[in-house]
Amino acid sequence: MHQKLWIPIPNEFKPKQEHPIVQGEFTKPNGKTRLLYGYDQYVVCVKKDEQPKKCLKLEFETKFEILRQPVQKKDEDDDSLGPIIGIQFIKENGDINQVYKLNATAKLILEWRSYLSPRINQWQFHHMFRVYKKIGKGNFASVYMAERIEDGEEMAIKAFAKQAAYAEENGKEAILNELAIMRQLRNKHLMRMFEVYETSNSLYVALELLEGGSLYDLIKDKVPINTKQIQQIMVGILIGLQEMHKKEIMHRDLKLENILFKTPKKMESVVIADFGLATHVNEPVYLYCRCGTPGYVAPEVINLKDMKAKYSSICDIYSLGLVFYLLLTGKPAFNGKSYATVVKQNREANIDFEIKSLQIVPAPAVDLLKQMLEKDPKKRINAEKCMQHPFLSEMTKAIIEAEKEDQQHLDEVDEGNELNKINDEYSKFDANRNINSPLQSPTQSPGLIMQKQVQQQKQIDSTQAVGNDSPLLKGKVDSIDSTQSIGTPKKKNNQYQPSPQIKPSRFAKQAQNNPLLKYAKKD
Repeated sequence: MHQKLWIPIPNEFKPKQEHPIVQGEFTKPNGKTRLLYGYDQYVVCVKKDEQPKKCLKLEFETKFEILRQPVQKKDEDDDSLGPIIGIQFIKENGDINQVYKLNATAKLILEWRSYLSPRINQWQFHHMFRVYKKIGKGNFASVYMAERIEDGEEMAIKAFAKQAAYAEENGKEAILNELAIMRQLRNKHLMRMFEVYETSNSLYVALELLEGGSLYDLIKDKVPINTKQIQQIMVGILIGLQEMHKKEIMHRDLKLENILFKTPKKMESVVIADFGLATHVNEPVYLYCRCGTPGYVAPEVINLKDMKAKYSSICDIYSLGLVFYLLLTGKPAFNGKSYATVVKQNREANIDFEIKSLQIVPAPAVDLLKQMLEKDPKKRINAEKCMQHPFLSEMTKAIIEAEKEDQQHLDEVDEGNELNKINDEYSKFDANRNINSPLQSPTQSPGLIMQKQVQQQKQIDSTQAVGNDSPLLKGKVDSIDSTQSIGTPKKKNNQYQPSPQIKPSRFAKQAQNNPLLKYAKKD
């Protein structure tokens, strides 16, 4: 039975006891007036001088579309948009969609669009954007550089086919989860999702266009990274994680490929991307429980046996600690040459802090590293304390102050600033480490393995039964959020140019990953 667009107001929703987020007077095509009140999860429609009786639930099957007056096209290339004249709500019911049209002023419609966009998808796509070029392609997905016609905003559009994605196990649930997570996140160091557009066949996610490359590519291309830049990267990521953790959200797949930059050569512009495995800590049962990428997973996650058990967002700090280890030493903490070996090392979580390359690392950095890589999650340092640590505290103050005052990039800070007075220990570290070759053996790094080994990989969904000795993990890591897809610099010869192929992880089985990111299909 098809659900109606407008439904009786449910008992648990008390519109009279809540203050509407937005409201306005609209006109139906027949000229009758309707008053609309927008709440967090419902839109209430009321006839003048009557009590509210029906509402529209803001859920995944409910869409909205901005209506415009048709314009006379000058030629076939003319993609100009007509003036806004109304809005319509749409309820997907199989092959037949229910539609409810309303007219109002452009100002009121835009106000409602701002309210609706973070809650439901917008119907239609093609006439809204100029698509310039494909900038990324996975086995089943495509990403395009595009410009929103109405305001000229450049975005990365991630497109995939709904039917194929929904057919995946937990496919639709994963889509709803990732979109819901991204709609809650608003931070300079977390990839921004602008809006989600939808057609009968496809879904288009409009994302922030990041053009600074990924940390994966910097490491792979052996780009020199000094102490100050390491501090900038770490603080930026921690600011993003702090925002997530305050909202009780954990990322669960932090790694080189998911650490991107808005601007080439500006490490302080670092951004966390790919929220395909993110979840709320307090979910009754996690959609994916034992998950992540081998070589980056916290021990309490990779060793989990009870698939209904819980863990905390502190697992992200361990993953970031493994990234930190690689930045400081040029080597992965778990550097096995095979999948099984890396999984075994990751399970045991025995970190070698005595390796030669770590002996020249500044003592404060080593101290922070050890606290982040504490095996016991209850003893592990959290994001806020990481930023207050002596190794990062000055950089934290500088970045937060600069962002608060909307100042120019940190490189333009007065040279007399205490931040730039790097002590002898830091200078010695930068001078003596082999900064021209961050990875002594790239093929040993998580995310940098030979294709032959990738083909031997096996992955698990946490809902499936696994033997106690099975070296398996759910590795939903084929993200086209990654820079290799949407962070392509405009200049081809830029040293931060991403990888020419989409190979985000040496343990990624690209055909069996994040259903939100897997498929692309033309309408």
